[in-house]
Amino acid sequence: MVAPRRHGLFAACALLVLSVTACQSRPDEIEDSGTRLSTAAGDILAATQNEAASTVVSAGPTVSLGPPAAPPSGQEGTDLYSLGFDLGSADAPVRIIEFSDYGCSFCRKFHMETWPTLKIDYIDTGKLLWKTVPFVIGNWANSVEASMGAECAVEQGKAEGMTALLFERQSDWKSVSDPAPPVASLAEAAGLDMTIYQTCLDESKYLWRVQAHSALARRVGVRGTPTFFVVGYGPLQGALPLDLFKQVIDTVLVEVEAQGR
Repeated sequence: MVAPRRHGLFAACALLVLSVTACQSRPDEIEDSGTRLSTAAGDILAATQNEAASTVVSAGPTVSLGPPAAPPSGQEGTDLYSLGFDLGSADAPVRIIEFSDYGCSFCRKFHMETWPTLKIDYIDTGKLLWKTVPFVIGNWANSVEASMGAECAVEQGKAEGMTALLFERQSDWKSVSDPAPPVASLAEAAGLDMTIYQTCLDESKYLWRVQAHSALARRVGVRGTPTFFVVGYGPLQGALPLDLFKQVIDTVLVEVEAQGR
């Protein structure tokens, strides 16, 4: 396991974007959910050194998912590597874990402006493995419905397309009284089998994963979205501009190559 470090560049980036490019949660204490994390997640936990738990609340009614339910019998547990969804080669030298909320405007900005180029230049070329962990920070009640829709898309291997549409057409579902129809419309546009999708929603099949994502984000100290953990280095918060994000990744690539990792 690589010892966690914080390069000066990462500290500078975090300070630069913290207050102006991230959606902030409104913390309040709750009982720790006790989400089980694999020992392989030590890079992230050591980088943050923050085990504090917080509730997720909104300006209006409280949006609280509670502790994660146990996964269905015979399915994967709630460790880091079984949550979220991955894009890129498992042998990539750089690994980044993204915590975002589908309702966050800065998350949308990142996915619309920065993500497409990062995918082409780093993920598609085998340099970067990207794990997306969508969670409910609590500021937008409809994010629960969006997250459930995304999990049902993961089941059908359509997570990337569904995520892109949820951000691109965020205004369609974010503030409406009933988000189910517009989210379902996006699922159909993403190419999902709608019979399977509706069964997934009716059975709340993957609610435990939405809960586990949110508990994991609290456990590692995420207080704003988007937050990115560069594994082995530490966290960055906010919708970093493309040039700055590329500078971060390029710096890590140079270090990894120099150390023969």
